[in-house]
Amino acid sequence: MKQLYGITLALVITVATPSANAQRAASATQLNGMIHDNQPPHYVPTQQYSGTIRSWGHGYLKVAMKNWEIGFQKFQPNVKFDDTLVSSAAAIAGLYSGRADIGVLAREITPPEVAAYEKMTRQKLFAIDVLTGSLSNPDKIMALGIFVNKNNPLAQVTFDQLDAIFSAERRRSEKNLIRTWGQLGLTGEWANHAIQPYSGPAFEAPGYFFSQTVLNGSVLWNCDLKQVDDLPMPNAHDVDGYQRIVDSVGADRYAIGISGAGYKDQNAKLIAIARPGGSFVLPSPQNVADRTYPLSRPVRFYINNGPRVPPNRIVLEFFRYILSREGQQDAQREGEFFALPNAVDLRERAHLAATPVQGPLAR
Repeated sequence: MKQLYGITLALVITVATPSANAQRAASATQLNGMIHDNQPPHYVPTQQYSGTIRSWGHGYLKVAMKNWEIGFQKFQPNVKFDDTLVSSAAAIAGLYSGRADIGVLAREITPPEVAAYEKMTRQKLFAIDVLTGSLSNPDKIMALGIFVNKNNPLAQVTFDQLDAIFSAERRRSEKNLIRTWGQLGLTGEWANHAIQPYSGPAFEAPGYFFSQTVLNGSVLWNCDLKQVDDLPMPNAHDVDGYQRIVDSVGADRYAIGISGAGYKDQNAKLIAIARPGGSFVLPSPQNVADRTYPLSRPVRFYINNGPRVPPNRIVLEFFRYILSREGQQDAQREGEFFALPNAVDLRERAHLAATPVQGPLAR
């Protein structure tokens, strides 16, 4: 797998070919333009600024950041950027150590990172959604998919059922854990067969996201869970662990697996998922981009914004640009991340507008 909390592993080769990557990026860019017809307002500078914005964080957001920086400098030519984008592990430490103005994460933030920041600064972190994660690129905050064998008649599953399948404690309900296919309503030969769950390592970013989103914060997983990682091959490229999960489900008639929503195996199929009280939705580029798919993942950046360490006013202006029509169009050119849904962009602009501006002007 690509990314551990606190550690960024060496990049391994994904299953997509260069031509597939180009095709995927082109389709994402086209889709972004189609589903965001009601776009955010144009960026209008509040004033002209000068100074330097420092960003620490993950390298897989370099292209998106560079697009934003170039676009912003068309309006604010006297603002410069100093980016140290090597690992998500550096993002929050950069903020509380005073070395960064923006923490750039390519995954969800962890409780130890939040605790460290609050301990060092004695204030809360300020998060801003800037993008929606990709459909399937494991390095770009991919949406998660739930896979079963193609012969499995199951077509959909709720959050409550997923919690009962993958968890050891079932926080969403007081009902029994689900360990057989019959407990999901399957009959005949399926009824008494045990469910075999698969996932990536539970401590990696996708597993953590699933535990917080679906398992209601539990980190106690089903004891029968098979955790699949990248497979090192001698004198060859590693085999992508997320692909191995889908392949394992394709080879195991009674399996269910959590992997990247865009991964494929001819003997495995994706099933639809429903939030509590929601409709069942399959992952697709459009459903991930507009976040109607329940396991889409946001891209969040973090800044100082509190009484002890106030925000840099130039940084707030930069985020006004990121959330503008120009900023979201800049982001779409990256090719795999999606622009924010209109409702999320509106919420984040209101969140930002409520921020005091008494902080430092520049460093």
